[in-house]
Amino acid sequence: MIVPAHLDGAKVIMYVDNDVNRPIARMLYEEDNGSSKEIIITGLALAKYDDSNDYYLFLCDKNWEVYQDFDMGSIEEALHSSIASFELNKSDWKYV
Repeated sequence: MIVPAHLDGAKVIMYVDNDVNRPIARMLYEEDNGSSKEIIITGLALAKYDDSNDYYLFLCDKNWEVYQDFDMGSIEEALHSSIASFELNKSDWKYV
């Protein structure tokens, strides 16, 4: 699937291929009605809002819907965090 140019209004700079055959993480997502469902995270993106100096690491499902984001101070911090947290390699990341 093609990575979107923007996620939640932030410009995507880098991404990890969104591959349903390679789940990155699983998370429980609570619905408004109190029920919960398991979300399989299959894509990661590093993005930046125009009005911010920070970078954001987005955790996405197979449709690039964002389920979690982390505020990072730099691209290097985001890459290091994702590699340590999700057993990725730096080579898994691609520039848009």
